[in-house]
Amino acid sequence: MYRSASALALSLLVALTPAPSPSAPVQVPVEGGQPATAPVLDISGKILDISGKILDISERISNLDESVTDETSGRERTITVAADVLFAFDKATLTGKAASRLEQAAELLKAEAAGEPVTIDGYTDAKGSGSYNLELSRKRAEAVRDALGKLAPGTGFTVTGHGEADPVAPNALPDGGDNPKGRAKNRRVEIGFTR
Repeated sequence: MYRSASALALSLLVALTPAPSPSAPVQVPVEGGQPATAPVLDISGKILDISGKILDISERISNLDESVTDETSGRERTITVAADVLFAFDKATLTGKAASRLEQAAELLKAEAAGEPVTIDGYTDAKGSGSYNLELSRKRAEAVRDALGKLAPGTGFTVTGHGEADPVAPNALPDGGDNPKGRAKNRRVEIGFTR
């Protein structure tokens, strides 16, 4: 009982003692002797906000031959299909193989585009004249739009042909020779939308 009463008295004494200045040591009376002195730490100071740039997480998925890629960055999604999968050489008519690829794209549009406008951009390689490539890329983008319009009715599309602009790979090798693999990557149709 004696210890409990002493502890209570000590608690009351500390509670009723005026607060010292932040830099002055605190003196606490101790039973039977000198007061104990403890330093007081000044914990006041400027409060800082932690902030930083919020970055979107991007992901890119492709099949093994990279003829179809699905790239997401934040709310933006782009499905890129190699023109060689969709069209015969130098043509703007969809092939039989194109149907399954476009069906997959249509399912994504129905699930994620939610009425948002969808862009379809056609591209070619650098072979041929610029005006011919521009026309071919536009016709190919329109063919994709027509197919997707049937598979995902009610979706609004904006179609643009870019020809040989914005290549994703070199059309020529460093020595100036032809780069068939690079040209194949540049022949593509991109389907883009905001999720």
